[in-house]
Amino acid sequence: MASKFQYTYRAAKEEDVAGINAIVNYEVQESVNNFNYNPRSQEDALTWYTNTINGGYPILVATIVVDDQEVIAGYSSLGSFRQKDGYKFTAEYSLYIHHEHRRRGLGRQLLDALLKEAKVLGFHAIIGSISEGNDASVKLAEEFGFRIVGTMKENGFKFNRWIDNTFVELILS
Repeated sequence: MASKFQYTYRAAKEEDVAGINAIVNYEVQESVNNFNYNPRSQEDALTWYTNTINGGYPILVATIVVDDQEVIAGYSSLGSFRQKDGYKFTAEYSLYIHHEHRRRGLGRQLLDALLKEAKVLGFHAIIGSISEGNDASVKLAEEFGFRIVGTMKENGFKFNRWIDNTFVELILS
């Protein structure tokens, strides 16, 4: 059965930064999926975009046309795992879906495309950090072959409580 929602998946462009940032800022304000306390400015979002792309890491988006306007419905990206030379073949992934577009397969499509891009770029290992209570993200990661490598207890603090993080890992080659 075909979805009634027609999403397009592609590499992010600079003009997508505002839509990506809206998704991030929703998570900052409403969830423990992002440990920042304050919304990210457009200037900081553009710096993140530029640094990510210039660092050789991909950013992918899922879009949909609503009222003749292209809307960013989700994004995935890779970024530096650690700032030491020996980690250059390891990347950490991020995956966020706009709250109004969840449970439509976007996460699966974006993660699939991101992992394919990671292989093309020569990455060996992909790491993810998933906040406590985000069982859907753990399940999705496991569907792609990620294995849980550990849970760090109470290593994050937000909304006046301590939060655990589960780390997942996928070896690509």
